[in-house]
Amino acid sequence: MENKNSAPVVSVCIPTYNRKDYLKETLLSVFAQTYKDYEIVIVDDGSTDGTEEMIKQLGRNIRYHWRENAGDAAARNKLIELAAGKYITFLDSDDLLAPDAVERMTSVMQQQTEPVIVYGPYLRIDRHGNVTGRDKRKLYSGFVTKYLFQDIFVHPNGSLFPKTLLQQAGGFDESLHVCSDYDMWLCLSLKYRFIALPEPTFKRRRHLSNLSAGSLQNRITELEVLERFYYEKGGNAVIPRSIAMKKLSRKEYKVGKYSLIEKKPALAACYFRKSFRRHPNIKSILGWVQAFVRRLGAD
Repeated sequence: MENKNSAPVVSVCIPTYNRKDYLKETLLSVFAQTYKDYEIVIVDDGSTDGTEEMIKQLGRNIRYHWRENAGDAAARNKLIELAAGKYITFLDSDDLLAPDAVERMTSVMQQQTEPVIVYGPYLRIDRHGNVTGRDKRKLYSGFVTKYLFQDIFVHPNGSLFPKTLLQQAGGFDESLHVCSDYDMWLCLSLKYRFIALPEPTFKRRRHLSNLSAGSLQNRITELEVLERFYYEKGGNAVIPRSIAMKKLSRKEYKVGKYSLIEKKPALAACYFRKSFRRHPNIKSILGWVQAFVRRLGAD
């Protein structure tokens, strides 16, 4: 699996929390890689489901670190600290790598004369591992900030990063319960090129316990990440204002919709109003009317 005489080229870094059954399948997808100069590093963010025992039973050379639960961003930062490889690819403990993913990503990475990020599209799978489709969104190569601000098409899975880039960026923001990876990619995109591969590099599993599942708080965090990047982290220097305002308006509209779902019509009305003021649109007006009617009904 890894070069015994020197540091591996690639560290496959897996954060996990109470996903023993999915994790075993994830690890099997790593063992099956056509590229062999890698190590596996797992940071267990406080699992209580027998994850460590399952890993021991596999009898493979895996570096395993258990810690008290501190969240996804903290686990990824610990992985960066522990990784011995020149390059890092993250892998969620319920997702799967394509068999030749590390080989393809490493080959492209090593052809570059400057630091870059290599990434690819994914296949969707259900909780049983059955392929249900392919993500068909357009991917971009080069300096992708403008496009990445509008859509999350780079993921920690199926991507390859020089370890030094992640270190120099200061790691993932541990104050963010979700979107710490998106926050990182946006910041990296201001300085480094991204290279998109044409074929899927991983399989993304969808199930009820996905961390990125929809909720009002998650939608608010997504909005805050985008606002902070645009106004405080340099995004306004490269993203046209018209594009930024339209995107932020859409995010505010989504927060309004989730506020209605969670039966908070006053908050919903506030965000629909913000959405319209930032970028006038009929959907926000209709949302505000709906929130107003529900608020009257509640009173």
